[in-house]
Amino acid sequence: MFRALASDNFPPFGKLNLQFPVVESKPADLAEVHLFTGVNGTGKTRLLTVLAAMLGGTEALARRLKGPGTTTFRVSEKIPTPGHPNPSWLAFDANPHGIHWQMLTPFAQWCQTVPAFAYHGTAYVKDEKIAAMGGTPNPQRPTCLAFSRPADYSKTLLQAIANLTVQAGMESRRSDATKGRSIQIVQALEDAISGITQQRFAFFVTGYQEPKLLVRWGSSELFFDVLPDGLRAIIGWMVDATVMLDAWLQGKGDLRETEAVFLLDEPESHLHPVWQRRVLPAFQRLFPKAQIFVATHSPFVISSLNHGWIHRLSLEHDGQVAVAEPAPASLGDSYIYVLEEIMGLPEWYDPETEELLARFRALRDDAFHGNDDARAKAFELGQSLAGRSDELRFMMGKELSQMERRLGKAEAK
Repeated sequence: MFRALASDNFPPFGKLNLQFPVVESKPADLAEVHLFTGVNGTGKTRLLTVLAAMLGGTEALARRLKGPGTTTFRVSEKIPTPGHPNPSWLAFDANPHGIHWQMLTPFAQWCQTVPAFAYHGTAYVKDEKIAAMGGTPNPQRPTCLAFSRPADYSKTLLQAIANLTVQAGMESRRSDATKGRSIQIVQALEDAISGITQQRFAFFVTGYQEPKLLVRWGSSELFFDVLPDGLRAIIGWMVDATVMLDAWLQGKGDLRETEAVFLLDEPESHLHPVWQRRVLPAFQRLFPKAQIFVATHSPFVISSLNHGWIHRLSLEHDGQVAVAEPAPASLGDSYIYVLEEIMGLPEWYDPETEELLARFRALRDDAFHGNDDARAKAFELGQSLAGRSDELRFMMGKELSQMERRLGKAEAK
């Protein structure tokens, strides 16, 4: 697995030095997760494209490398030792025309052969004509790592889902009680989506002369075109990852025991916060042996990660991006904690209210220094703020009471 990534000339990072430590005391049924977060322009997606390029999908990185120059990256399967050269560094050069490994090693070969997939959280799945057991092309590495899929890819995905669903149905008719491989895969997928949406979800194939793939969601049987975008987005990356890894293995091997790499760019797209907080843990459980890299803006996705590493990216005054030391995800972090401590957003209210609160606090402080005019204005503004909501009424009631009590004590002296 990837343990370190470095570069001396990759904008906007300047010198880039990232480490991906092992997740200690992680439950065996969860994948290893490294999560990138930061404001727009801090290079979260660019980091994912570098990893995709190392894995054999150069298209996304090539679009972000302009000009004739070459960028050199170094990658390692071991954490470098501070102050000592790392003998396991493996270097490759990248430019708009592709990448070139400076030397071939077993780890370079691993990068080029491990099952690997990259996704944006887009809702591209739509109804397509399928066959009862139609052929599907073998997964092509550049396509699997391109983040977005070709215009006609929906047909490939739906046919693969239909094939797996039909195989599971055939296995269910076996006389022995052992659950077949296809049954286990389909059930794991349907359980994952059911858990995210809190509505029972299932795929099924219907029709005799012209079969159709539909979904049963709650009490409704629905075509893909009428599914909500959030559900179509989940199918477009979570289900695709499952059925394409199955195709990669050519129907052999256990997906839960297969080492793989997944690159997820904003998997929260189209999802309500209720679903956002459930989607990453569900994906972790589907692929316990995988290494997952996630770029996200969602405090709900971040706070849902209990076992993994959070990599915070920030813009410096010189316009370059700084990468903080990886912080371990912890149990029980609230969304408010994530917003304030990880995402650097201390404000709780809308911008106008925050501006008025700042003005109130400035007037209050002036009042504490003996400005009677500021005292009257602070009291008037505080009452106005209290009328904005029940939450502000409670908060401003305490603020005004404390202000008057403190000023009254000062006058008594």
